[in-house]
Amino acid sequence: MDLRDTLLIIHIAGAGVWLGANVVQAVVPPLAASQGKQVLAGWYRITAALSSRLYIPAALTILVTGILLVLRSEVYGFDTPFVGIGMGMIVVGAVLGIVVFDPVGKRVAEEIEAGAEAEARASATRLAGFGALDTLLLLFTIIVMVLRWGV
Repeated sequence: MDLRDTLLIIHIAGAGVWLGANVVQAVVPPLAASQGKQVLAGWYRITAALSSRLYIPAALTILVTGILLVLRSEVYGFDTPFVGIGMGMIVVGAVLGIVVFDPVGKRVAEEIEAGAEAEARASATRLAGFGALDTLLLLFTIIVMVLRWGV
């Protein structure tokens, strides 16, 4: 196994963390809700914290290994479509984390704790919608990367 293989394994593992965390965030809210409002509020606080504790490290891992893979490649460069799409997904994920997932996750928790059920439901629905969008874009990016679109 050479350096390229090691970088690719780490790169794929980073994407797996991102995708896996998205799936967990889609599945857990109904389970948490069945355990009570405090558990559900706690879950949304945890999801807000995942932006900085899980997604940023995963994104940075993907970014750094991706850059190193491009620098080592004789076949593709930073102008290759699949590389640009991958870099773009990192930006999209970062923006969604900062603008949506962190603040809205905290808001949902606060609304649940305040007993504002309609507002909490609306905020949670918004959060789930952006989560679905992020997941679909991530799946598209994974497909484009596997197929090495543009090479």
